[in-house]
Amino acid sequence: MTTPSDEPRGAVARHTAYLPQFWDKTKDSRPIWRISWGHPGFTHRTPPEPTTDHRPTVIKRRWDQPAPGHSDETWPYLHRGACLACTWEGPDRRREKEAVEDAHDHTHPQWRTLPPLPERRARHWLTHATRLYPANWFDNGGPIRTIRTGIEKRHLPGAAPGGGYDLAVVPQKRERRAAIVETLPLDGEQREAA
Repeated sequence: MTTPSDEPRGAVARHTAYLPQFWDKTKDSRPIWRISWGHPGFTHRTPPEPTTDHRPTVIKRRWDQPAPGHSDETWPYLHRGACLACTWEGPDRRREKEAVEDAHDHTHPQWRTLPPLPERRARHWLTHATRLYPANWFDNGGPIRTIRTGIEKRHLPGAAPGGGYDLAVVPQKRERRAAIVETLPLDGEQREAA
């Protein structure tokens, strides 16, 4: 999807342009790019504050045309990873999870190499996470990677120790193999049968 040259660029500028449209109920604000609800930088009334360091967020807008099988009221949204400190925006994505990962590729490029941890359960979990991750990682809004085996598989904004994202790592399902019902003949049985 192309962006007209007169549109603002970057999460903060787009959300700032969206707010007056949202509160004017005579206009449909859904096709306008804005910071996705619940993600860093989202506000209802005042423009978001840009950050001094690169922080990931997600912007979204409704598709221009309904996807096959969707009515006008259920148009799916497009998502883009974005940064709160600069005008960087990622490619259009159908899934929010991919946009979050794009944003982290921009703001914290080494995030994919960090070890995944089990979900927060034990008393010393934070100490363990702080020792495994780079120095000041969480102070700079860095994400944490947690292994998710339950129902929740989304990337969670604000759930990392320093307020960054908790990025879900979903273990691959083990391949199911059917048991062999027939028994194989032993070497001696094969020779006797021949």
